[in-house]
Amino acid sequence: MLEDTKRLSDFAFFTDLLCHMNNLNTKMQGKNQFIDDIWAHLKAFKLKLNLFAGQIANNDLSYFSRLNSIPSVNEEKLKNYEDGLKKQHFEFERRFLDFSAIQTELDIFTMHFNVNC
Repeated sequence: MLEDTKRLSDFAFFTDLLCHMNNLNTKMQGKNQFIDDIWAHLKAFKLKLNLFAGQIANNDLSYFSRLNSIPSVNEEKLKNYEDGLKKQHFEFERRFLDFSAIQTELDIFTMHFNVNC
């Protein structure tokens, strides 16, 4: 099973993606964080998902070290990974829609002088 490059590339991609998601999870579990800190981590990760999708579209696997270590990854697989990252971004948008709705209220913690009292 580990000699099949198609399965191995899937395994490497998902391992890299789970490492990125684990980093997000670790950042969100820190002590003394306000809701705006957590929201900032989520927004940054959504931007990273777009960055990752764009990089994979350009055959740049620098953010996916395990996938990059595989000698030849099929173009169709890369397109599937790009689509998967776009779907993941959409899912983050959908799941955290409530935070987007209260963005102006959260701005009081980060941009004190830009909030209309």
